Amino acid sequence: MGDPKLIYSLEIRVMDLEKKINALEKQVEGILAGRKSQTGSSFAPLPAALLKRISDGENPVRAVRQFRLMTQRELGERSGIRPNHISAIERGMSYGLKTAKRLAGALEVQVDLLLYQPT
Repeated sequence: MGDPKLIYSLEIRVMDLEKKINALEKQVEGILAGRKSQTGSSFAPLPAALLKRISDGENPVRAVRQFRLMTQRELGERSGIRPNHISAIERGMSYGLKTAKRLAGALEVQVDLLLYQPT
């Protein structure tokens, strides 16, 4: 059948891996819970480090998109804006309120955050 010591050793390793996987899944759930609002109508607060990046001059669309772990394509699908347009916005192209609202909805942030202009 097989070496009982080898089988036992493999079973122990599998049990250890399952514990580690469960711990990682809990961490991911905690992270995702912090990024989503509980009610659906208001947005969860963003971390201070992200807001500092934006206030230091980083493009708010790019910063929030990366924080949400989204690609430009995913953001485009959620907002209805072409990925090449999102790329241009992230490089500094100006955009209007309608576009800002669509992006804000897809990124789950307030519109004024995306319209922020550091002084």
